[in-house]
Amino acid sequence: GGRCVSFIKSVTPLNDWRLFMEMETGSVIVADLSRKLNTARFGQLRDAVLFRSAVTDGDVVSWGGGVLTVTARELMDAVFVNRE
Repeated sequence: GGRCVSFIKSVTPLNDWRLFMEMETGSVIVADLSRKLNTARFGQLRDAVLFRSAVTDGDVVSWGGGVLTVTARELMDAVFVNRE
């Protein structure tokens, strides 16, 4: 795609499995990952210590030094799509 993807400037883990992300565009986004904890993709994050280890390199957010790596696009899905 030719679309410009927002890059992540910083990530801060919050309580209740929410992830506060500051984007390069200046916007801030809170992704609620609690709904994703029952999926194979995000299940490891039920470990609160692991969840709080979140860091970003701008393109991806990783936990546990790379145990789990998630792209900004995947996190956007967690923000904008609330599947009940």
